[in-house]
Amino acid sequence: MAVIDSRSQGVLQPLKTENTGEVETRLRLFVSAITGLDKTLVRKRWNQKPATQPPFGTDWCAVGVVRVRSVGNPDFQGNKGNIQKPDSGDVVSKRHQTLFCLASFYGQNAQENADLLRDGLGIPQNNSWLQSQGLTVKTVDDEATHVPEFVNQQWLDRYDLSFQIGRKLTRTFGVRTIANADFEIITYHCNN
Repeated sequence: MAVIDSRSQGVLQPLKTENTGEVETRLRLFVSAITGLDKTLVRKRWNQKPATQPPFGTDWCAVGVVRVRSVGNPDFQGNKGNIQKPDSGDVVSKRHQTLFCLASFYGQNAQENADLLRDGLGIPQNNSWLQSQGLTVKTVDDEATHVPEFVNQQWLDRYDLSFQIGRKLTRTFGVRTIANADFEIITYHCNN
């Protein structure tokens, strides 16, 4: 059974989290701003209930996270609690992740929009906006892959561009200072 802090036995759940939520909405708005595509035409790559595909020839994009890499263990930083305040003294877990993203561009200007995104991801001012959303550009593939789809007896132009976004996750756990115990601790001091 999960508990709020270490004053009770059991598994601890975070008291607070930062930047751990869904990122696709932030990516959609970012791609829309860079390419100039209307935000209704920059869609989440996978929706629970997929929307109707835009009319043939319409420029649009599907973007999403295809893989997440978390390297090593998180960094834990503790705050020593005040013995007079048993609910003080949290431990903060910080972890860096790499989100592997894929943007698929469709329509007559699919290649141009993929190129626009690739170049726009390299502009520091654009990355500053993304950083204000708790994310940052790490790398962008040098090439967009041409993967046309055969739909309704005609070819639908499509270009895929892969890029990597970084984010830092922060979770606060209620690890409390020991205020009292049902046992006595005896220490011995030895002089050599």
